[in-house]
Amino acid sequence: MRRGPRNPFYLVLGVVGFLFTITAASSCLTVLRGVRPETARAAITPLEWVMQRHGTALLTGEIVVLAAATVGAVALDEYRGRANARNKQP
Repeated sequence: MRRGPRNPFYLVLGVVGFLFTITAASSCLTVLRGVRPETARAAITPLEWVMQRHGTALLTGEIVVLAAATVGAVALDEYRGRANARNKQP
């Protein structure tokens, strides 16, 4: 059985999903480090600075891209499925 063309939205979902996971973990670690008194006085790292300044915006943007890519992937799969069904009918 021949496979159809790949859905490019799946690549976007994989890459942005991985980035979202890293961003969310970094954001959580930054918050936890700030809450604990023994680590709150330590020098801030560049990653923590970025997460403090732009963490919420990064997470929001990644969620928006994930939502749009999910809708795109489902829509393209649905379109291709209907096109295949039309082509197979006599």
